Amino acid sequence: MDTLNRLEIEAVLSSRLPKCTISCTISADSTLSVDVTGPDSDQFTIINIDRGQYHGEAGINKLAREILEEMVISRRATRSHG
Repeated sequence: MDTLNRLEIEAVLSSRLPKCTISCTISADSTLSVDVTGPDSDQFTIINIDRGQYHGEAGINKLAREILEEMVISRRATRSHG
């Protein structure tokens, strides 16, 4: 993933998270920020992702899995306190 541009990252994450809308930003230091809007219009932002930690197909799959896990944790916390 460290060699992909913003649009390529958005496309590949969108293919793995098909019910979500993905928007990415690559910072000057090459870290990635991902904004995700889930199927229930829940919004999540993950910042300071070190793109060098996610290599190739396995790296994209790992990032998509981590995003899903964070979304589930966040939803549970929000719903249990809301």
